[in-house]
Amino acid sequence: MGRALGALALLVATLFPLELCGQDPACPSAMEMFRQHHWSEAGARFEQCEKQNPGKTDALLYLGKALVNLQQFQNAASALRTYQKSNPQSVDAAYLLAFVAFREDKPAESLRLFSAAAKLSPPMANDLTIAALDYVLLNQYDDAAHYLELSLQMNPNDVEARYHLGRVRYQQNQFDLAIAAFQEVIKRDPANVKAFDNLGLSLEAKNQAEAATAAYKTAIALDEASVSHSEQPYLNLGVLMAKSNRSAEAIPLLTRAAEIAPGEFKVHYELAKAYFDSTQWDSARQQAEVAVKLNPKDSSGHYLLGRIYQRLGRKELAEAEFRSTSQLIRDKDANSPGGMASGASSR
Repeated sequence: MGRALGALALLVATLFPLELCGQDPACPSAMEMFRQHHWSEAGARFEQCEKQNPGKTDALLYLGKALVNLQQFQNAASALRTYQKSNPQSVDAAYLLAFVAFREDKPAESLRLFSAAAKLSPPMANDLTIAALDYVLLNQYDDAAHYLELSLQMNPNDVEARYHLGRVRYQQNQFDLAIAAFQEVIKRDPANVKAFDNLGLSLEAKNQAEAATAAYKTAIALDEASVSHSEQPYLNLGVLMAKSNRSAEAIPLLTRAAEIAPGEFKVHYELAKAYFDSTQWDSARQQAEVAVKLNPKDSSGHYLLGRIYQRLGRKELAEAEFRSTSQLIRDKDANSPGGMASGASSR
């Protein structure tokens, strides 16, 4: 599910409504800054409020919320744990700590905290979504689907949860269910680039290339009209074109993906492959060299670059890339479960 985890970034102000703890009369100016989403100033005022009335207000709870919105998760966790010592029955703090652990990419810890919070009070829909995304990070897709379905039973209008359910169904190879989920997202949010892009992936997985192409093209049209851009629909359509022996159509799409995400290995790798298939050796070399530099541990990049060097008549460079390819494959096999332990004799 990847990278992209930027898509998983949910605003804490949405997940944990301001009214949960009411307005603390000891911190009125801090609360006003918080309500206006002036997170830094609110955080500073909550800190001052706590110093003036240690352990007697909800200042540390709201400080934690402000820090989460500032993506200062370690500091947020510290404030919330301190608050929890004085307020061990705080449901808000318990679920927020689970959310912070999720954002820190600690899914097992997040689930432990989620279970502790659930003992205080049943989870709400957003809490169930976070638990589901923890399971996604752990690659436990059956559990993720279960919690997302529970979340949607409580809040069927949650487009983000339904999108993630589609992603989970895709990972489970349940492509019809994935298609249904993404189509429902599109029905509720017709300008959702991610939903059209992932609908394309799901249709492509069912060998419905024409329908997949249409979905990707819609995603690209929506992306072009957007203020912020995603390389994914350009990449996915470009790869589909290349697989269909339409490299001339793939190259502009993959070039645009590289413009949007110049630091992504896969974009440059796929662009190098498209140039290779078009016998544009020097352009292929340039892109493959960038790909290998971005991810030197990926054997496929080295292998492709070796083939390109072969075509360019650079025998020594090609042999060096093939040696790197073989070594990386051996290292991967040795480190994989059931692989040969380091130092063990070979047969």
